[in-house]
Amino acid sequence: MRISIDFGITVTDSLKKSTTGFLEHKMILSNSEPNESLVKNIFSELDFETEVEHIAVTGGKHGNIGDSINGVPVEHINEVDAVGEGAIHLSGIDKSKSTIILSAGSGTACIFAKNGEYLHCSGTGVGGGTVIGLSKLLLNTVDPEEIGELASKGNPRMTDLIIEDVVSGPIGKLPPDTTAVNFGRISKTDKKISREDLAAGIVNLVGQTAARIATSVAMSFQATEIVVVGRTPTFVSLREALEQAALITNFNPHFPKNGEYASALGAMLIAEK
Repeated sequence: MRISIDFGITVTDSLKKSTTGFLEHKMILSNSEPNESLVKNIFSELDFETEVEHIAVTGGKHGNIGDSINGVPVEHINEVDAVGEGAIHLSGIDKSKSTIILSAGSGTACIFAKNGEYLHCSGTGVGGGTVIGLSKLLLNTVDPEEIGELASKGNPRMTDLIIEDVVSGPIGKLPPDTTAVNFGRISKTDKKISREDLAAGIVNLVGQTAARIATSVAMSFQATEIVVVGRTPTFVSLREALEQAALITNFNPHFPKNGEYASALGAMLIAEK
Protein backbone atom coordinates (compact mmCIF):
# COMPACT_ATOMS: atom_id res chain seq x y z
CA MET A 1 0.00 0.00 0.00
CA ARG A 2 1.31 3.45 -0.98
CA ILE A 3 -0.06 6.63 0.58
CA SER A 4 0.40 10.34 -0.09
CA ILE A 5 -0.69 13.55 1.63
CA ASP A 6 -0.94 17.16 0.48
CA PHE A 7 -1.05 19.48 3.49
CA GLY A 8 -3.06 22.45 2.18
CA ILE A 9 -3.76 25.74 3.95
CA THR A 10 -7.48 24.99 4.19
CA VAL A 11 -7.86 21.30 3.31
CA THR A 12 -5.54 18.31 3.61
CA ASP A 13 -5.95 15.75 0.81
CA SER A 14 -4.72 12.19 1.08
CA LEU A 15 -4.59 9.23 -1.28
CA LYS A 16 -4.27 5.53 -0.63
CA LYS A 17 -3.19 3.25 -3.48
CA SER A 18 -3.75 -0.48 -3.20
CA THR A 19 -1.55 -3.13 -4.80
CA THR A 20 -4.17 -3.40 -7.58
CA GLY A 21 -3.82 0.32 -8.37
CA PHE A 22 -7.15 1.41 -6.85
CA LEU A 23 -7.02 4.99 -5.52
CA GLU A 24 -9.00 6.11 -2.49
CA HIS A 25 -9.21 9.84 -1.75
CA LYS A 26 -9.92 11.43 1.61
CA MET A 27 -10.03 15.09 2.69
CA ILE A 28 -10.04 16.76 6.10
CA LEU A 29 -9.90 20.39 7.20
CA SER A 30 -6.37 21.57 8.00
CA ASN A 31 -6.80 22.42 11.67
CA SER A 32 -3.27 21.60 12.84
CA GLU A 33 0.29 21.61 11.55
CA PRO A 34 1.62 18.41 9.95
CA ASN A 35 3.15 15.85 12.29
CA GLU A 36 3.55 12.10 12.56
CA SER A 37 0.42 11.72 14.71
CA LEU A 38 -1.69 13.51 12.10
CA VAL A 39 -0.46 11.16 9.37
CA LYS A 40 -1.36 8.14 11.50
CA ASN A 41 -4.78 9.59 12.31
CA ILE A 42 -5.56 10.20 8.63
CA PHE A 43 -4.77 6.55 7.89
CA SER A 44 -5.93 5.13 11.21
CA GLU A 45 -7.30 2.03 9.47
CA LEU A 46 -3.81 0.99 8.35
CA ASP A 47 -1.08 -0.86 10.21
CA PHE A 48 1.98 1.15 9.18
CA GLU A 49 4.43 -1.62 10.01
CA THR A 50 2.76 -4.28 7.86
CA GLU A 51 0.47 -2.54 5.33
CA VAL A 52 2.24 0.66 4.24
CA GLU A 53 5.10 0.44 1.76
CA HIS A 54 5.84 4.10 1.14
CA ILE A 55 4.63 7.58 2.15
CA ALA A 56 4.84 10.74 -0.01
CA VAL A 57 4.15 14.17 1.50
CA THR A 58 3.92 17.65 0.00
CA GLY A 59 2.38 21.06 0.64
CA GLY A 60 2.35 23.29 3.70
CA LYS A 61 4.88 22.42 6.38
CA HIS A 62 5.46 18.86 5.19
CA GLY A 63 9.04 19.29 6.36
CA ASN A 64 7.69 18.78 9.92
CA ILE A 65 7.39 15.10 9.06
CA GLY A 66 10.54 13.06 9.48
CA ASP A 67 12.14 10.75 6.93
CA SER A 68 10.30 7.69 8.21
CA ILE A 69 7.25 6.67 10.24
CA ASN A 70 7.42 3.31 12.03
CA GLY A 71 10.23 2.36 9.66
CA VAL A 72 8.23 3.28 6.54
CA PRO A 73 10.21 5.70 4.31
CA VAL A 74 8.75 9.18 3.84
CA GLU A 75 9.57 11.08 0.65
CA HIS A 76 9.21 14.86 0.63
CA ILE A 77 8.05 16.19 -2.74
CA ASN A 78 8.36 19.81 -3.85
CA GLU A 79 4.83 21.25 -4.09
CA VAL A 80 5.34 22.83 -7.53
CA ASP A 81 6.50 19.50 -8.94
CA ALA A 82 3.63 17.67 -7.23
CA VAL A 83 0.96 20.00 -8.60
CA GLY A 84 2.52 19.96 -12.07
CA GLU A 85 2.89 16.19 -12.28
CA GLY A 86 -0.61 15.56 -10.98
CA ALA A 87 -2.26 18.17 -13.21
CA ILE A 88 -0.62 16.94 -16.41
CA HIS A 89 -1.44 13.33 -15.56
CA LEU A 90 -5.12 14.11 -14.87
CA SER A 91 -5.50 16.30 -17.96
CA GLY A 92 -3.97 13.77 -20.33
CA ILE A 93 -2.14 16.57 -22.16
CA ASP A 94 1.06 15.61 -23.96
CA LYS A 95 3.99 16.53 -21.72
CA SER A 96 5.82 18.07 -24.68
CA LYS A 97 3.20 20.85 -24.95
CA SER A 98 3.88 24.19 -23.28
CA THR A 99 1.18 24.38 -20.62
CA ILE A 100 0.21 26.75 -17.83
CA ILE A 101 -1.21 25.01 -14.79
CA LEU A 102 -3.46 27.18 -12.66
CA SER A 103 -3.52 25.77 -9.14
CA ALA A 104 -6.64 27.36 -7.68
CA GLY A 105 -6.75 26.69 -3.97
CA SER A 106 -6.93 29.12 -1.06
CA GLY A 107 -4.64 31.31 -3.17
CA THR A 108 -3.77 30.90 -6.84
CA ALA A 109 -0.46 29.78 -8.34
CA CYS A 110 0.68 29.50 -11.97
CA ILE A 111 3.09 26.76 -13.00
CA PHE A 112 4.73 26.47 -16.42
CA ALA A 113 4.99 22.86 -17.56
CA LYS A 114 6.93 21.37 -20.46
CA ASN A 115 8.65 18.02 -20.96
CA GLY A 116 8.10 17.00 -17.35
CA GLU A 117 9.73 20.13 -15.94
CA TYR A 118 7.74 22.51 -13.74
CA LEU A 119 8.41 26.18 -12.96
CA HIS A 120 6.45 28.42 -10.63
CA CYS A 121 6.00 31.53 -12.75
CA SER A 122 3.25 33.68 -11.21
CA GLY A 123 0.25 33.75 -8.93
CA THR A 124 -2.04 35.87 -6.81
CA GLY A 125 -3.31 35.90 -3.26
CA VAL A 126 -6.83 35.95 -4.69
CA GLY A 127 -8.41 32.51 -4.62
CA GLY A 128 -10.85 30.27 -2.81
CA GLY A 129 -9.77 31.71 0.52
CA THR A 130 -10.80 35.12 -0.78
CA VAL A 131 -14.26 33.80 -1.65
CA ILE A 132 -14.66 32.40 1.87
CA GLY A 133 -13.26 35.50 3.60
CA LEU A 134 -15.37 38.00 1.68
CA SER A 135 -18.42 35.79 2.10
CA LYS A 136 -17.94 35.83 5.86
CA LEU A 137 -17.85 39.64 5.81
CA LEU A 138 -20.63 40.25 3.30
CA LEU A 139 -22.86 37.16 3.51
CA ASN A 140 -22.27 35.95 7.06
CA THR A 141 -21.39 32.45 5.88
CA VAL A 142 -18.27 30.39 5.24
CA ASP A 143 -20.14 27.37 3.91
CA PRO A 144 -18.85 26.71 0.35
CA GLU A 145 -22.05 24.95 -0.69
CA GLU A 146 -24.22 27.83 0.47
CA ILE A 147 -21.94 30.37 -1.22
CA GLY A 148 -22.03 28.40 -4.46
CA GLU A 149 -25.81 28.10 -4.34
CA LEU A 150 -26.23 31.83 -3.71
CA ALA A 151 -23.82 32.73 -6.52
CA SER A 152 -25.63 30.48 -8.99
CA LYS A 153 -28.81 32.46 -8.38
CA GLY A 154 -27.18 35.91 -8.42
CA ASN A 155 -26.18 38.39 -11.11
CA PRO A 156 -22.73 40.05 -11.00
CA ARG A 157 -24.14 42.88 -13.15
CA MET A 158 -25.77 44.11 -9.92
CA THR A 159 -22.36 44.61 -8.27
CA ASP A 160 -19.99 45.21 -11.20
CA LEU A 161 -19.62 47.91 -13.82
CA ILE A 162 -19.10 46.66 -17.37
CA ILE A 163 -17.35 48.39 -20.26
CA GLU A 164 -20.51 49.81 -21.81
CA ASP A 165 -21.30 51.45 -18.44
CA VAL A 166 -18.07 53.44 -18.33
CA VAL A 167 -16.94 54.21 -21.90
CA SER A 168 -18.72 55.46 -25.02
CA GLY A 169 -17.10 53.06 -27.47
CA PRO A 170 -15.29 49.73 -27.80
CA ILE A 171 -11.93 49.00 -26.19
CA GLY A 172 -9.97 46.82 -28.57
CA LYS A 173 -11.76 43.54 -29.15
CA LEU A 174 -13.27 43.32 -25.67
CA PRO A 175 -17.00 42.51 -25.62
CA PRO A 176 -19.12 45.40 -24.26
CA ASP A 177 -20.25 43.25 -21.31
CA THR A 178 -16.67 42.68 -20.09
CA THR A 179 -16.22 43.65 -16.44
CA ALA A 180 -14.67 47.11 -16.12
CA VAL A 181 -14.81 47.49 -12.32
CA ASN A 182 -15.52 44.64 -9.94
CA PHE A 183 -17.97 45.86 -7.27
CA GLY A 184 -17.88 49.28 -8.95
CA ARG A 185 -21.67 49.56 -9.19
CA ILE A 186 -22.18 49.38 -5.42
CA SER A 187 -20.80 52.86 -4.78
CA LYS A 188 -23.18 54.29 -7.37
CA THR A 189 -26.45 52.95 -6.00
CA ASP A 190 -28.44 53.15 -2.79
CA LYS A 191 -30.34 49.97 -3.60
CA LYS A 192 -29.94 47.02 -1.26
CA ILE A 193 -27.87 44.32 -2.94
CA SER A 194 -29.20 40.80 -2.42
CA ARG A 195 -27.05 38.06 -0.90
CA GLU A 196 -27.30 36.20 -4.20
CA ASP A 197 -25.93 39.13 -6.20
CA LEU A 198 -23.18 39.77 -3.66
CA ALA A 199 -22.14 36.11 -3.87
CA ALA A 200 -22.12 36.29 -7.67
CA GLY A 201 -19.96 39.42 -7.50
CA ILE A 202 -17.47 37.78 -5.13
CA VAL A 203 -17.15 34.67 -7.28
CA ASN A 204 -16.87 36.77 -10.45
CA LEU A 205 -14.06 38.83 -8.92
CA VAL A 206 -12.02 35.76 -7.99
CA GLY A 207 -12.67 33.82 -11.20
CA GLN A 208 -11.80 36.74 -13.44
CA THR A 209 -8.65 37.58 -11.49
CA ALA A 210 -7.41 33.99 -11.73
CA ALA A 211 -8.17 33.90 -15.46
CA ARG A 212 -6.37 37.19 -16.14
CA ILE A 213 -3.26 35.94 -14.36
CA ALA A 214 -3.32 32.59 -16.17
CA THR A 215 -3.90 33.97 -19.67
CA SER A 216 -1.30 36.72 -19.28
CA VAL A 217 1.30 34.20 -18.16
CA ALA A 218 0.29 31.75 -20.90
CA MET A 219 0.81 34.40 -23.57
CA SER A 220 4.11 35.47 -22.02
CA PHE A 221 5.40 31.88 -22.01
CA GLN A 222 3.82 31.13 -25.41
CA ALA A 223 1.86 28.28 -23.84
CA THR A 224 -0.88 26.65 -25.87
CA GLU A 225 -2.85 25.04 -23.01
CA ILE A 226 -4.20 26.05 -19.61
CA VAL A 227 -5.10 23.40 -17.03
CA VAL A 228 -7.01 24.37 -13.89
CA VAL A 229 -6.76 22.19 -10.77
CA GLY A 230 -7.48 22.67 -7.10
CA ARG A 231 -10.68 22.79 -5.08
CA THR A 232 -11.75 26.34 -6.02
CA PRO A 233 -13.08 25.37 -9.50
CA THR A 234 -15.71 23.23 -7.78
CA PHE A 235 -17.61 26.53 -7.37
CA VAL A 236 -19.62 26.19 -10.59
CA SER A 237 -20.16 29.95 -10.93
CA LEU A 238 -16.46 30.63 -10.37
CA ARG A 239 -15.49 28.10 -12.99
CA GLU A 240 -17.88 29.75 -15.46
CA ALA A 241 -16.45 33.20 -14.67
CA LEU A 242 -12.93 31.89 -15.20
CA GLU A 243 -13.87 30.22 -18.50
CA GLN A 244 -15.60 33.34 -19.83
CA ALA A 245 -12.67 35.57 -18.90
CA ALA A 246 -10.17 33.18 -20.51
CA LEU A 247 -12.17 33.03 -23.76
CA ILE A 248 -11.52 36.74 -24.29
CA THR A 249 -7.93 35.77 -25.11
CA ASN A 250 -8.98 32.64 -27.02
CA PHE A 251 -8.02 30.16 -24.32
CA ASN A 252 -10.31 27.26 -23.42
CA PRO A 253 -9.05 25.96 -20.07
CA HIS A 254 -9.07 22.27 -19.17
CA PHE A 255 -10.74 21.30 -15.88
CA PRO A 256 -9.69 17.66 -15.36
CA LYS A 257 -11.77 15.35 -13.21
CA ASN A 258 -10.39 14.96 -9.65
CA GLY A 259 -8.34 18.14 -9.98
CA GLU A 260 -8.88 18.83 -6.28
CA TYR A 261 -6.30 16.19 -5.36
CA ALA A 262 -3.80 16.86 -8.18
CA SER A 263 -1.01 17.69 -5.73
CA ALA A 264 -1.46 14.55 -3.62
CA LEU A 265 -1.55 12.46 -6.81
CA GLY A 266 1.53 14.19 -8.23
CA ALA A 267 3.46 13.51 -5.02
CA MET A 268 2.58 9.83 -5.25
CA LEU A 269 3.52 9.61 -8.94
CA ILE A 270 6.88 11.31 -8.41
CA ALA A 271 7.64 9.08 -5.41
CA GLU A 272 6.87 6.01 -7.51
CA LYS A 273 9.53 7.04 -10.00
